Amino acid sequence: MSATPKLIEQNVANKEPYTFTTLKYSSVLKHLVGPDKTSTLQPGTYLGGLPTPVPSIYEIRIEKLMQSCLFKSALATVAGAGFGVVFALFTFGVESPSYTDPSKVPTIKDTWREMKTRMGSTAKNFATIGAMFSMAHCCIETYRGEADLKNSAYSGFVTGGILGLRGGIKAGLLGGAGFAAFSTAIDYYFLHR
Repeated sequence: MSATPKLIEQNVANKEPYTFTTLKYSSVLKHLVGPDKTSTLQPGTYLGGLPTPVPSIYEIRIEKLMQSCLFKSALATVAGAGFGVVFALFTFGVESPSYTDPSKVPTIKDTWREMKTRMGSTAKNFATIGAMFSMAHCCIETYRGEADLKNSAYSGFVTGGILGLRGGIKAGLLGGAGFAAFSTAIDYYFLHR
């Protein structure tokens, strides 16, 4: 027989009310969960005033993958291709097709062929620019260890310079300077608006 029923009997015999001791949350948690288990909440990790659980190993791996330069470049390639397709559709609706003979009425088949060619070409160009700029930006940011406007200028110069080198050294330098100025202005606008 345990000691607890005797204490209760003594309190009943003395006609004293039984008083319960207050239990601490940690002791209740250890009793319910077990002493070898640890809480998933750690002090100091808060999101908007609420405690957040420690990320699992899978969440950490996915975050590392999404922060890698290769993933960012692939994402920029796909987004650039999608933007290129939409841009080509818009410009095709505004411009007159290149094959149009004024005396001939264009057929749907001819229009679709021209539109498909233009969408593929524009998507390839935008995908290439997106991949080059994203990879240069990520590599420069990783190397420098800082996230500032200089990264946009440097990566813009690299991207514009490589694209402009097809026209020669002078075109490469001008292309790099123009792309650097444009990417820095866009980055400045989005950081300070």
